[in-house]
Amino acid sequence: MIEEFKGLKKVQMIIFRLGNEEYAVPITCIHEIIMPQTPTHIPKSPSFVEGIINLRGHIIPIIDGKKKFMLDVKKTDLTGSRIMVVDIDNEIIGLIVDEVSEVIHLNTEDIEPPPIDMSEDADFLWGVGKFENRLLILINPKKFLNTHEITNLKKVTKAVENISQVKKVKENEIVTTA
Repeated sequence: MIEEFKGLKKVQMIIFRLGNEEYAVPITCIHEIIMPQTPTHIPKSPSFVEGIINLRGHIIPIIDGKKKFMLDVKKTDLTGSRIMVVDIDNEIIGLIVDEVSEVIHLNTEDIEPPPIDMSEDADFLWGVGKFENRLLILINPKKFLNTHEITNLKKVTKAVENISQVKKVKENEIVTTA
């Protein structure tokens, strides 16, 4: 059994889709689900980072789930897609997904470890959940990004926040001197 679910009979999960596959994450790691926004691109950011958005005064990086999972990436159709705002190791990120379909209660006895030995790069996979007649790929949000990726995202976010603060100070100076 997955260590985080020990002692629990059911886990509340949010199901989302990337391409043709269904994934699930614990609802406790999701802050909110928002409509897609056009991110501001940041030079030299990792290939799976689409850019950043300003969400109610907070700068958050936006990650394309298909690129992160190395799935077939076509031009993203934003009509049904959503951004799941997720807390990953105290870093708030937005994850672009094709669809968020439902919230479920998954019996922990219906969760199995990954059926094959996964590489180190895939340790973010908790396993497979059996729900109704479907198989859900369960994502461990604590390992979704590796330490290096989290550090890089924090640097990008901090740099943009510093630029925003300098810009605000300059705007205030202009207003007070006018």
